[in-house]
Amino acid sequence: MKKINTSAYIPTEIEVENIAANKVQICAYPFESGFAVTLAHPLRRLLFSTTVGSAPTAVKIEGVTHEFDSMRGMLEDVALFIINLKNIRFKIKGDEKRVEVNYSFTGPKEIKGSDLSNALVDIVTPEGYLATINEDAEFNFSLIIEKGIGYVPSENIRGLVGDDYIALDAFFTPVKKAVYDIENVLVEDNPNYEKIVFTIETDGLVSPIEAFKNALEAMYSQMSVF
Repeated sequence: MKKINTSAYIPTEIEVENIAANKVQICAYPFESGFAVTLAHPLRRLLFSTTVGSAPTAVKIEGVTHEFDSMRGMLEDVALFIINLKNIRFKIKGDEKRVEVNYSFTGPKEIKGSDLSNALVDIVTPEGYLATINEDAEFNFSLIIEKGIGYVPSENIRGLVGDDYIALDAFFTPVKKAVYDIENVLVEDNPNYEKIVFTIETDGLVSPIEAFKNALEAMYSQMSVF
């Protein structure tokens, strides 16, 4: 016989499973019917939009004036170099929110993410490919790397950097994947309770658990205004 409740069921079970490096599955249950999706959907959005990451926001290349230029001695044109640069994941070492780093390479050389690590920044994706420069070619460039959240288009950055810099679309979020499923679970002969199953993957800048906690804290702080 089903009983009449006077308050919503509070979840008591949570399970965390490490699926792979920087990828976890988090389950929480049981939720009242309809509660799971009400909580899971905003949490997923907050995972992408509130987790702090680092990204290059502008690049200055010696001898280059715009992103559609080409550079003598480099296999890639500037546009392709910028695409490759966006796939390199940076981590600012100190507490600074913004750093400027300078690089100088002489060919022949295949430049990878690991070549960009220095006293100011670490590289989370050291095997990421950046560019190839030919023999006797010199390649000098500077990056502005900043901490931020979510995604910021280059149009919003252009006015914040010098005219000699090319503003970049900044993908700050370290969360690569955040999906959820809602499953039914049986509680006291009632099959209509629900389980949230989150799968979260990050680029390694922060752990999936840390990203999940950040999203929860963001939800709490936003709701506390009421």
